[in-house]
Amino acid sequence: CPLIFDEVALGLKVRNTGAGEIETRVNETLRTCGLYPFRHWPVSALSFGQKKRVTIASILVLNPEILILDEPTAGQDFRRYTDIMDFLEHINRTLGITILMITHDMHLMLEYTGRAIVLSDGRLAADDKSSRILSDDSITEKASLKKTSLYELAVRCGIDRPDEFIDKFIFDDRRIRRENEAEAGGTV
Repeated sequence: CPLIFDEVALGLKVRNTGAGEIETRVNETLRTCGLYPFRHWPVSALSFGQKKRVTIASILVLNPEILILDEPTAGQDFRRYTDIMDFLEHINRTLGITILMITHDMHLMLEYTGRAIVLSDGRLAADDKSSRILSDDSITEKASLKKTSLYELAVRCGIDRPDEFIDKFIFDDRRIRRENEAEAGGTV
């Protein structure tokens, strides 16, 4: 089984990058991904979430402008889901890498994306803020998107601007979760 360092270095080796540059770039990337302490471990010794980070590190080391991820949180519990999404947000913020996600998870889209593009029958159906898209019945019906519970709640409560309610709810929910994690001594 390959070691984490070797797995992340593979793309650079294939591109005939010099050993010194490989060492520098891989170690820097492993630090960014929180994997540096494990660099000499076999990949098989890692958790599912850590293995996802190794996969992402293997691409990041190549200095991409964009990461395309298909269902990045599939099969993960809420804690791992938030860990991977917070990690991707960190990469986007600190490295300036655009992250394109393909997802069927509407809550993930609401919570973690500033912009969403919806395709239906191979055509562009919408390009807007997630909350606006998921508050527009014509778009959700055309693209067969599931209405979110937040949208349904806003409609049942007679809220005029469901998209604004959704944005505020998501913002406050994240803020409260982070405050609770900080109080409990967890990560923020």
